[in-house]
Amino acid sequence: MLRPRRFLIPLLTLLIAAPAAASDAIEQRLAEVVPTVAPDAIEPTAIPGLFEVRYGADVFYVSEDGRYLLQGSLIDLETRKNLTEETRQQARADVFSEIPDSELTVYVPEREVRHVMNVFTDPNCPYCRRQHQEMQTYLDAGVKVRYFMFPVLGRESPDVMRNIWCADDRNAAMDLAKEGKPVPEAHCDTPADEHLALGRELGISGTPATITDSGHQISGYRPAIEIIQTLNSAQ
Repeated sequence: MLRPRRFLIPLLTLLIAAPAAASDAIEQRLAEVVPTVAPDAIEPTAIPGLFEVRYGADVFYVSEDGRYLLQGSLIDLETRKNLTEETRQQARADVFSEIPDSELTVYVPEREVRHVMNVFTDPNCPYCRRQHQEMQTYLDAGVKVRYFMFPVLGRESPDVMRNIWCADDRNAAMDLAKEGKPVPEAHCDTPADEHLALGRELGISGTPATITDSGHQISGYRPAIEIIQTLNSAQ
């Protein structure tokens, strides 16, 4: 099952002074503020006395004594790299690698799988349908496509997504929905709530939204050839 997470920054702004012991002090202070969730990582940064803290795909910075919290992007002006976004990308990649195909609707290429892309989709989204029309292009390029349920367009979208996920053949049901055709009614428990929660945690508000296997997040429709180039450039 998907690992539930919550948006933590508002709570963590309550941090106050903590005893000095670097990561131990930070972990102790975080445990006092958010006792139900442990951080995934606490790592030193290139700045003395500043530590990077990660909860899922949320990244922020805390002083070594646990007193101060910084939210925002850390930029290396020499290399022009956004160090925070690099961490977020790796965090997103880690989160999605933990989610099994059994929780999703998955299209697998016949050839060797070279890349994986995770797509938040809605059956009533015109650009999602346009993206789905390019499915064969993705498969021919060795890209596995994993669909997450994100039914936010229209009152019937949740029912359609449930029908797809509960179908004996999810791919065939998804194909029908993407063609604007009715999907036979089916009922079962689905991970729709977890999919929606994960999408919102990542700041997704519309569809399609694509996360590559390297953690790069792409909002909206992009031509298949462009996304495939992005996937290949991350190798």
